[in-house]
This record gives sequence, structure tokens and C-alpha cells, in this order.
Amino acid sequence: MKALDGVSFTVRKGEALGLVGESGCGKSVTALTIVGLLPENATVTEGEILLAGKNLLALKHDEMRKVRATEIAMVFQDPTTFLNPVLTIGEQLEEVFLLSPKHLASVASEKKEGSDNKAKSIKSLSKSQQKKTAKLLSIDVMKRVRLPDQERVLKEYPHELSGGMRQRCMIAMALARNPALFIADEITTALDVTIQAQILELLRELKREFQGSTLLITHDLGIVAELCDRVAVMYAGNIVELANVKELFANPLHPYTRGLIRAVPMLDKRKDRLETIQGSVPDLIYPPPGCRFHPRCPLAFEKCKRVKPELLNVGQGHTVACHLYEEGKS
Repeated sequence: MKALDGVSFTVRKGEALGLVGESGCGKSVTALTIVGLLPENATVTEGEILLAGKNLLALKHDEMRKVRATEIAMVFQDPTTFLNPVLTIGEQLEEVFLLSPKHLASVASEKKEGSDNKAKSIKSLSKSQQKKTAKLLSIDVMKRVRLPDQERVLKEYPHELSGGMRQRCMIAMALARNPALFIADEITTALDVTIQAQILELLRELKREFQGSTLLITHDLGIVAELCDRVAVMYAGNIVELANVKELFANPLHPYTRGLIRAVPMLDKRKDRLETIQGSVPDLIYPPPGCRFHPRCPLAFEKCKRVKPELLNVGQGHTVACHLYEEGKS
């Protein structure tokens, strides 16, 4: 099965790119491919994943682990699954800093009065100094994600915290590394509405402070409208449209994108019945020929059933994969 088929996009430095689409379209598989955490029965047959010019697919296992420890951070949908239940939050958060001893040594030397050697070797820090410095850094990053009573939370286990606090801990662990790329995969889905709003407000604040790039994976177009600079729409393992957020909402081109936007409830428009996209996502083991959306598309014609459309640039950084925009069609 081709879970992803020719997916191609760029996350620019300092921007937030939203990746949206229905469940099962390949959003999470895209993220797992980037960080090298695909299941054993999955493989990338061709292509490149470039991080600052470095092809991640060409790296060995240990080299990729170092990239995940320093350059890429990912927060998943359910924090309970990814926090170790038998270690305290403090042990798990401090481990992030202990994996980067040079950073610990630098911080320790800066805090020590009269120290002229800010490139101090980690060998000059004792184990207790490393632990103390890691704890100070953990408290600092917990404050950044608005976790209250940091000393208490550090001593607690994941099951003793609420879902929102666990997700804040995961975000803290991710941002503690100052990654070049921060990937957030449906991080508000498992939370109630009030906590969702708090996490979104936190992400909005962190976006202003955070210097790296963000890939935000969601099926919620409202979240994309609030937090992202550009958005890529995914359907059945393909990118079907990519544009600036304002451009996409003002001028959606692909019939699937139009369907997604029409399906969003509007407070200023009263409707007796919400609009839906007819049909369901195709079976990717036996995908339909041509455009994978054509069995559900109200505008499909004969060519759509035979030929897979390529992404076309229609101006202003707006690209769409649809035969309607070829050869003067509109």
C-alpha cells in the first residue's frame, strides 16, 4: 500500500505550516516519516527529506537519533502514550538537558560569577552540578509553557497530572531543545474544549517566541486559520492544494478544499443541515485510478478518472493538483 504517494512541500524557516485533511489521509505518516519513526513494516522507496540541506533519509540510525535529540522535536496526539509511566516528570524533562552536556556546561559557566571561560568543558561539572543545572533549566522551560507549581510537578508521575498538564509537559520537552523543526500532531484532539483553548493560546504565544519552524498537523481548519502562515491540504496520500492561509480561505480552488471549508459550521450563517463531502476516503490498497478524489468530486470529468493531476502553480505561491486548472480550464 502506498500510504504517501509523491508528497512534496517545504516548511520555511520561522513559519508555521498547517497540514490538514480527513483522518486516514496520511498526515501522521508524513510526520513519522520526517522523524524516522515509521513502523517496521513501512519503508520510504524514493525521495528526500532535507533539513537545512541534509538528507535525513541518508542518515544511519544513530545519526537520526541525534537529529531527533537536537534538531527536530515532535509532540503527539495522546501524551499518556509517550510519557514513561514509571518515571517522574522531572526525570523525563531533565533527561532532555542531560543529553546535551555542552549546553549544560555553557549555562553553568554563565551563572558562575567571574567565569571567563564560557566554553567550559562538561568534564569540569560534577554529576550533582549537571543534575542541579538540568533541574533549573527544566523549571525555566515549564514556566514558558505556563505550568504552575513547577517544583511539585517535577516530582509527580504522568498519571497524577491532567491531560492538559501532560500535553504541556510534552511541549516543554520538545521546546527545551530549541529545535529547528517543531512538529505538532493533533495535539489538542484528546483534550476537552476548555483545555484545547488554553493549549492553542499557549501555541500562539510560543510561535511569537520560537525561532524555529513549525509543522502543525490537524483536521481542524479553525486551528489552521489562527496559528498558521501557510496550509497544505492532503487527500488520500497526496497534497492537493498549498497556499497562504488567507489566500486559501478566500479562494479555495480544489473541489476537496472547497468541500472542507463548506463543512465548517459558521456562526453568522444559519443552516438547517451542515454540508458534507459525499462518499468516503478511498482504500489505499486499491486506490482509484487518476485523481484519487474523482469518485467523490461533483466536478469530475473523463480525464480525472484516467490521469493523476500534477501540482500546478496558479500564482501567488498557490498550487493545486486539479485538471480543472490545466489548459485554460476554470
